[in-house]
Amino acid sequence: MNIESFLNLVKQHSKYRNESINLIASENYTSPLVKAMLSTDLGSRYSAEYYGGTKFIQKIINKTESFIRDLFNADYAIISALSGNLCVLASIFGFTKFNEKILVVEAGENGGYPLDYEFFGRKKITFDFSKESMNILIEENINKIKQQKPKLVIFGASFIPFPEPVNEIIKEFEKRKTIHFAYDGSHVLGLIAGKTFQNPLVEGAHVLLGSTHKSFPGPQGGIILTNDMERYDILTSILDLDLEKGIRLVDNNHPNRIAALGVATLEMIEYGEEYAQQIVKNSKALANSLSNHGVPVKFKKIGFTESHQVIINTANFEEGSKIKERAEKIGLMIDAGIRLGTSEVTRMGMKELEMKEIGEIFAKMYFDEITSNTQRRINDLANLFSNPIFCFENSDELMNNII
Repeated sequence: MNIESFLNLVKQHSKYRNESINLIASENYTSPLVKAMLSTDLGSRYSAEYYGGTKFIQKIINKTESFIRDLFNADYAIISALSGNLCVLASIFGFTKFNEKILVVEAGENGGYPLDYEFFGRKKITFDFSKESMNILIEENINKIKQQKPKLVIFGASFIPFPEPVNEIIKEFEKRKTIHFAYDGSHVLGLIAGKTFQNPLVEGAHVLLGSTHKSFPGPQGGIILTNDMERYDILTSILDLDLEKGIRLVDNNHPNRIAALGVATLEMIEYGEEYAQQIVKNSKALANSLSNHGVPVKFKKIGFTESHQVIINTANFEEGSKIKERAEKIGLMIDAGIRLGTSEVTRMGMKELEMKEIGEIFAKMYFDEITSNTQRRINDLANLFSNPIFCFENSDELMNNII
């Protein structure tokens, strides 16, 4: 394969996605200025003070940490993790030892993060859970924590339409110093930043961790936030480079990613609340439209959703995979869990009226009633909403100042 044919694959991908509507809950669309940061000279540099030429990189890192602390009103921020997954691992290695227990939301029907805890030498126990409310049970889990005595409790999930009872559970253990409470906000980090979901740190969680590219519209990566200096020091020692002890989870933290995260954070400081509020409005509008057209949307009796996710009832993964493939053929991008997300379509400027139309289009696909007009409607929507909003509009002018 020559360079032209290889680059053509990238071109084909861009065209393919630009002509589609993305309802994948774990993806988002970054702004032009965030994208520009990823392609600067920072992309081929190290950030450790061991290397010469890093004095401005150090300032970029410090500024980005400051922006993150301001946005989330947190005392400490760690931004070196290359993914939310590494943030979870840092919490596991920092707060537990071999063979100790970790309490988490079960994967599968309960929607928890499917990490192989046993692979890392920890014992996984799972929250008692209500599938009807898609949420953690309160009294049952207070009793479970007292009986099972996990060292680490991780709230949050990959399928998370509603806030969890973080405060109601943690307040029962405020005087116990041997339990660490973390909240995996990978999916809802943008909603937390936009003050439109729950605030785990205020509700008692010791650590808020997550991915920066889902409802938070930044580059792929991870962050950890805490108001506890001792826990901050523990997690920093695991994630940040220590030249004396050696490398642990992260070597090079990719300073171009950090610069992009800094820009995304400033955009969220400026536009985040309006953005997050519109995401939830769009989720509710999409869920209502789907339900009105006969699609079996979960949790109708309790309002469908309070997040960026709308979850469709499917019999199994095989059925979900078939629906995903059928949707992709007409330009609707979804995942095989049929967990629809509104973060990206909201980012592109769509509102409740467009959600109503997308719901109708999805229903035609779902019931296999696709017509020749269906693809055109998707392409028209994608073309009409092709530029992101809730971001800095003068990106070209700003970039000209640094090139």
